[in-house]
Amino acid sequence: MGRLLQLATEILRTLGAYVAGQFKVALILSLIYAAGFAICRVPFWGLVAFVCGFLNFIPFIGSLIGLGLALFVSWINSSDVYRLSGVLAVWVVAQGLEGFWITPRILGRRLQLRPIVIFLAILAGGLLFGPFGVLLAAPVAAVTMVVWRFFSGAENNVRASQK
Repeated sequence: MGRLLQLATEILRTLGAYVAGQFKVALILSLIYAAGFAICRVPFWGLVAFVCGFLNFIPFIGSLIGLGLALFVSWINSSDVYRLSGVLAVWVVAQGLEGFWITPRILGRRLQLRPIVIFLAILAGGLLFGPFGVLLAAPVAAVTMVVWRFFSGAENNVRASQK
C-alpha cells in the first residue's frame, strides 16, 4: 500500500508541476504580447496582453479568442490596417514561439521530459483528439512516464532482491 501511495504522490507532484509550467508559459506569453501590443499601440495593451496570455490555457480556441480581442480593441480605436496587421504579426510570432520553443522547454523541464517528447505528445494529442487532446497531452505523457518509471523501478527492485 505504501508503494501505491508513493506513486499517487508522484503523480500529484507531476500534475502540480504541469499547472505551474502552464502558468509560467502564460506569463511569458503575456510579456511577449505586452511588448508587441505596446509597439503596435493597442489600447489597454497591458490588460489585453494579460488576457491573451492566460487564454492560452484553453488550447486553440483561447489563443484565437485572444487574437480576436486584440484585433477588436485595435479596430474600435482605429481601423488602421497597419495596426491590425501588426497585432496579427505579434500573435503569429507569439504563437510560434509558444508552440515550438516556450512550452516544450518549460514543460519539459518541469515534467522531466525532453522538449521533443512534449512537442510530439501535443502534436499527437491534437491529431487524435483535437483541442482536448492538446490540453491533456503533456500531463498524460508526464503521468505515463511516472507510472513507467515506477513500475520499471519496482521490477528492478524485485529482480535485485531475488538474486
